[in-house]
Amino acid sequence: MKFIGLCCALVLIGGGGFAEEPDIVRYVQQGEAFAAQGQLEPAIAEYEKALAAGAGSAAFLNRLGVFYLQAQNLAQAHRTFHLSLREKPAQLPVLSRLGEVFLASGQLDSAIYYVEQARLLAPQASPVHSSLGFLYMQGGDLKRARAQLDTALHFDPENPEAHRYLGFYFTQMDSLEAAIEQYMEIVRLVPDHFEAYNNIAFLLAQQGSYARALEYYEQARERAVEPALIYSINARIEAVRAMMEGKMRARFILVKVQAEAQDLSQRIQSGEDFAELARQYSQAPNAQDGGDVDFFGPGELLPEFEEAVLQLEVGEVSGAVQIPVGFLIIQRLN
Repeated sequence: MKFIGLCCALVLIGGGGFAEEPDIVRYVQQGEAFAAQGQLEPAIAEYEKALAAGAGSAAFLNRLGVFYLQAQNLAQAHRTFHLSLREKPAQLPVLSRLGEVFLASGQLDSAIYYVEQARLLAPQASPVHSSLGFLYMQGGDLKRARAQLDTALHFDPENPEAHRYLGFYFTQMDSLEAAIEQYMEIVRLVPDHFEAYNNIAFLLAQQGSYARALEYYEQARERAVEPALIYSINARIEAVRAMMEGKMRARFILVKVQAEAQDLSQRIQSGEDFAELARQYSQAPNAQDGGDVDFFGPGELLPEFEEAVLQLEVGEVSGAVQIPVGFLIIQRLN
């Protein structure tokens, strides 16, 4: 293992002899050891020592740039990748990494610029086209996004990321069946892809195909690793089962005065966040839950509340609904 680590270090610093640059090799070896243990900051510290000692090959700089990017030190990542390009121009992976840096910085136009440069270098590289498609989607340019994703699949019909981004695209276009088809392709290509199973289940539930949605949620749960994901999937499974039983879900804000209820209703319909307003203004015990009452069946809540929910479309917000203790603003959630 030490020999392998030494070879890796020599490659990263540019192949110089161990006898000539022992400190640099040692720093890189130690940095890689920290990285292998998931200790990013110490790894960066060792690489910075190597940089100060004279390391500067493109491979070395790229590795350091990736560490900076993982640590969200975007300014240093940007600087390091540019140094790498100065050392060795026209590196396709580095241009793509710079796109990631600018995307993480919220500079979408610059991200697109660098990935477009990568496309010019490798016009038939499917991953570059799929990355461009994603960036154009982020900017709301769905026509260009679709063109890039179609091109990505033209060059590689089995590019999972292209299918994934097309799934996002069709979901935005409310073409749920087409989106499901894309995620099904990912399941075929990457059988353990948690996100694909989860997205299929969500879209099936949106279509009212609850039994199939349960099937895919259960398969997603089998592939989930993090406890938070398992908890989330279990909650969704319970929600689908509740909908299969004909239960409804809604949330409300309770205030004392009708005028205040009407004002809050207008604010929500103008785009303000229902849950946040519930936390600020609702006088009900569930205010901190954003006013959510979870799933309920007929006869479980106040008749005035249930009747108002039944008259709403999914997502619709009511006006002021009077009950014995005040006025409600209600939003139906399913």
